Amino acid sequence: MGDSGSTNRSPHVTIVGGGIVGLLCAVRLLRLGWRITVVDQGLAERRCSYGNAGSLSPGSVAPLGMPGVLSQVPQWLLDPKAPLHVRYDYWLRAVPWLLRFLHASSPQRVEEISHGLKALLSDSVERYVELLADVRGSDLLRRAGQLQLYPSQRALEKDTRVWQLRRERGVVVESVGSDEIRQLEPAVSRNYGWGVYLPNEGHILNPARLVEVLTEYIARNGAELRNADVQGFDLAGEEVAALVINGGRIDVDRVVIAAGAWSNVLTRQLGEHFPLQTQRGYHVTLAHPGVELKRPVVAADRKYFVTPMEEGLRIAGTVEFADLLAPPSFKRASNLLACAPELLPGLKASGGTQWMGNRPCLPDSLPVVDRSRAFRNVYYAFGNGHLGLTAAPMMGELLASLICGTKPPVDMAPFAASRFR
Repeated sequence: MGDSGSTNRSPHVTIVGGGIVGLLCAVRLLRLGWRITVVDQGLAERRCSYGNAGSLSPGSVAPLGMPGVLSQVPQWLLDPKAPLHVRYDYWLRAVPWLLRFLHASSPQRVEEISHGLKALLSDSVERYVELLADVRGSDLLRRAGQLQLYPSQRALEKDTRVWQLRRERGVVVESVGSDEIRQLEPAVSRNYGWGVYLPNEGHILNPARLVEVLTEYIARNGAELRNADVQGFDLAGEEVAALVINGGRIDVDRVVIAAGAWSNVLTRQLGEHFPLQTQRGYHVTLAHPGVELKRPVVAADRKYFVTPMEEGLRIAGTVEFADLLAPPSFKRASNLLACAPELLPGLKASGGTQWMGNRPCLPDSLPVVDRSRAFRNVYYAFGNGHLGLTAAPMMGELLASLICGTKPPVDMAPFAASRFR
């Protein structure tokens, strides 16, 4: 059963993945005159693009793995409310990734990684301003900065190197005390009296609607949308000739794998294995929270975000290592809700909707944006971890540069697939 994704007209690109990265790759290529097909299972709620914290964080130039992170892990594993959890049946599979993560946490690697993150993220808010004006979605973006808060000076000092590194990369970081915090966000508890304010951060008021707006935009501009499960490939020498889908095939000219946490399932079939780990995140969204916030507020000691959104107040975070297809453990979401009144004492922490999503994480906090080693018409754009929403505009730009053979706007070496080969 043949079902062609291309005609005699060219050029044509088929993108596997309809999340934020795949869609912004599609937007960029459409603007450059390429014909586009986006193939996705259509299960929007499974994507991180659906339920993330909504934060646009151009200042997140410090990787997750910082020197000294190992010393915090035992305490986190013993605390059910801690930001890290490894399911008991997943430890053996998590250990190789964790070892790579620790290797990437050396002072030298952290310096290198932070430069890559700056190149990837630094102008993301401005890119979204331009993009959303074009796609009729400007009301989705709010530019009100971000607060990261701590319950003690000692807790803040544990992250001294994080804030120092951000300042070294040109990020505007303003120290704030108890009175300044309450001027910015009166609902915050006085127990959180130490912190930093990042005035140049932003947030998306509804990540799910953002994906809907972008999907409608690329469809209006000629992209073909295919609801299908990509199960493999038909190979022809050094090229992929077609995608094998449930019930048929889609012939292709060029293929982009931008399938988030599922990307490695596909790249393995092309002979390339990446240390791509799902770090499952959870959220609770409260429609009637009883408190108001103007911007994302982060309980930095427990690593969760509280973000004002169209649907209410979203409490999001945690890192859970588990199988990609394992059922959610909504106790993690309940733990988030249990912690939140420590930060927001007036919060009505009952009810709400719960969600879990699979973040596509590589151990050095950087994505892969590159061409396949073995198949000359295959490209990769995945592995953006906790920063997918922020990184997606530049990832789309870099991917388009690869396909078009033009000079990229930043050095692409930090995102090369070869660093894992």
